Amino acid sequence: MAQTDFQNNFRLVLEKIFNNWQNLRLAVEHGMGGRNGQQLAIEIMDYIYKYCIGNENIAQGELQDLLEELLDQEFDTICDDNSIPEICRNLLRYKELCIKGEYVQIESELSKLPQGKEWLRPDVKIVYTPIAGEDSSSDENDASGDSDNGMDVDESEESDVASCSRVTRSQTRKKEEEFVEPEPGWTTVRTRRK
Repeated sequence: MAQTDFQNNFRLVLEKIFNNWQNLRLAVEHGMGGRNGQQLAIEIMDYIYKYCIGNENIAQGELQDLLEELLDQEFDTICDDNSIPEICRNLLRYKELCIKGEYVQIESELSKLPQGKEWLRPDVKIVYTPIAGEDSSSDENDASGDSDNGMDVDESEESDVASCSRVTRSQTRKKEEEFVEPEPGWTTVRTRRK
């Protein structure tokens, strides 16, 4: 019974933390995970939950590495704002508090978080902005469940560069007049649509 209470309560804590993580939400909203970005975010949350529940002595660095790797693989995203270490530190701290049954303290601390809408649920739909020039055929290939998309090293590097400079369509339209010559070694690709 105590184990079930721990798991249920830790799940609620983890969901609250992930639902308040702005970097993950922005990655989904900006289409970095493709058409199924929200589902990928839910799967990452589920995986981290199972990982935390299934392992007793997790080092913060170990959990950070795992979460960073998942974000990089699934969203081509690297968080430079120290949100991942903060999330991992809090997850491990709240896991220990859940094990000790200190739910009053947990509730008190989590109530201080912004009361936003839970978006990491299958019944909530997030509208994402496709990347300018992106076609739907790449998402259809991703939806097939084939995790190895045949990228060679050069394509992978280009995709990392693209993920750092993704903008919305309205931002692209505004900047069309402001073309700046790229640095040597970089290539600018423009769409033909006007």
